[in-house]
Amino acid sequence: MKKITCNPVTTFKNKGDNRECAFGNYIGMTKAYHDDLNCFDASDFVKGDMRYSVKGDGFTLMSGYLAPGADSFDAIWAVFRTKVHSNCFVYVDADFNAYMMNIDEFESFIYMFGYMAKESDKNGGGWKIRCKHESKKMVRWLSERVAA
Repeated sequence: MKKITCNPVTTFKNKGDNRECAFGNYIGMTKAYHDDLNCFDASDFVKGDMRYSVKGDGFTLMSGYLAPGADSFDAIWAVFRTKVHSNCFVYVDADFNAYMMNIDEFESFIYMFGYMAKESDKNGGGWKIRCKHESKKMVRWLSERVAA
């Protein structure tokens, strides 16, 4: 795992969008709006052979409709891991520190801080994985895994 520090961004009302934008700025790419792309078809940023998925506080791993019939944590994760477009997963904390992870590191993060949640009926009612809200424990866990 690698840690970088991004310059804070306050352009958007949504804190997650600000975190994503800050990471994009760090890698020399800009994002002027929030997209809602399917994580199997696209990444938040693509630069060379790097395909970045950027996450922030309380994120949803993927929409429940993308894993129809998956009704356990392991089953949802298996669908995500098999089909996800990204090859680098970035969690940006409240202080704009970005923790860059490969799929194995991200899996450990998800299993440590993820939980099952139901989509709303309006969105199909399927199961999904969400990440707990940021805590000192989470930031400490990430910091302890940064490569020296």
